[in-house]
Amino acid sequence: PEEPVKSSVSPQPSPSWREPSGAQPSPAPPADISVDLNGNGPTPPTSPGGNHQPMSPARSTYSHGTHGASFSRDPPPQGIMAKTMAQLSAATNRMVHRVQAYRAKAAARKQGGKLLLQQLQDESGAKDPSLVPGIMITPPPDPRYSTPTLAQTLKYKIFGGPGPIDPATGRVEIPDPVAAKASMWYKVKGSRRRTSQQMAVKLGRAQKHPDEDFELLWAGVQRQELLLNKIKTDGKRLAAAIQEQADAAKSMAAHIASLAETSIELGEGPEADARRAVVERARQLMEVMDVMDQDVRPACLEQLSNSVNKPVGQLCEEFPAYQQCVDKRTHYMLDMDAYERKLQKARQFAKDPAKVPHREEQFTKAQRRYTYFSDKLVEDLTLLDANRYELAGFLIEGFVEMQEFHSQRQKDVLAGLAQGKL
Repeated sequence: PEEPVKSSVSPQPSPSWREPSGAQPSPAPPADISVDLNGNGPTPPTSPGGNHQPMSPARSTYSHGTHGASFSRDPPPQGIMAKTMAQLSAATNRMVHRVQAYRAKAAARKQGGKLLLQQLQDESGAKDPSLVPGIMITPPPDPRYSTPTLAQTLKYKIFGGPGPIDPATGRVEIPDPVAAKASMWYKVKGSRRRTSQQMAVKLGRAQKHPDEDFELLWAGVQRQELLLNKIKTDGKRLAAAIQEQADAAKSMAAHIASLAETSIELGEGPEADARRAVVERARQLMEVMDVMDQDVRPACLEQLSNSVNKPVGQLCEEFPAYQQCVDKRTHYMLDMDAYERKLQKARQFAKDPAKVPHREEQFTKAQRRYTYFSDKLVEDLTLLDANRYELAGFLIEGFVEMQEFHSQRQKDVLAGLAQGKL
């Protein structure tokens, strides 16, 4: 078929155009109105560019075409590059938000670990200066048994010699134990002492402290936290699976019901009656699927959240961060082993007999500090590890209750379809 011929008439009259004498001038058509020469009447204004699309009244962009000016309020169309950049920007923003949330969570957990360590040290008395062997000052060598080395002489000239020895205890009194423990030199000496002990164990010059029982206890606590995080992830997957399964079931039911749709009259007769029964059955199926989608699925998701997901999520967030306490216990154990090794060395090779009581006191303090702190930590971890049985029982009952709720609600709703089977 031939396309109708159209001509756009400009609102401004042509200079060669003349009105007949005695006739009234005809009104000029509005701007950008196309007049159909086939007699179909005027068409709405079209957007500039010749795409013959009606111009939206909500456009405000000014353009001057061949047949006059027009205004467009629609946003300019985006190209492929602009859309790609917008998608990349949105993905980047989501990633930044996730990283910020992860860092905030890690910082909160680290702060909780610090508070837990401080509480454990206060309860065990590990911060008591009487239990800190590293702040003890080594007494000067007795000139009757040994002469000061060149390094000791330089040290005494630069930093000053040790204070006077108490004749009753044979120790050099510490002026300010708290300041000595907070000094940088105390931390440097502690790090060097523990590193030396670890190297001595690796080289076979020292024996490692037996600690298998605590390692098993700590592994059980770590496994409990790992399993809670896995349960949390599985709960999210189960909720998404319930949602996806319900969507797939509704879509499948809709496609099945579409097979029974017809636009013609079924008529009369046994065959027509059978077809009407199928149509009615399809209608019942869609009603049941609507109830499943609007009532059953939200109720099941809420039951899953209340019985499993929310409790597990709260347990994961509030799980005690004992890692810093375990690291501190390891430091105390290395200090105890290091001072024991120094005591054995002093008993075997020291020329000055005053060094042996000094090393004995250091080892005794390190041993008492480690014992007090370790006993308190083991007590807390034992209670936490024993709590997993009660926790498992609670989650088992919640999971079973959720499954029963889901099954019973589906059974109640689908009971209507049990009647009137074909």
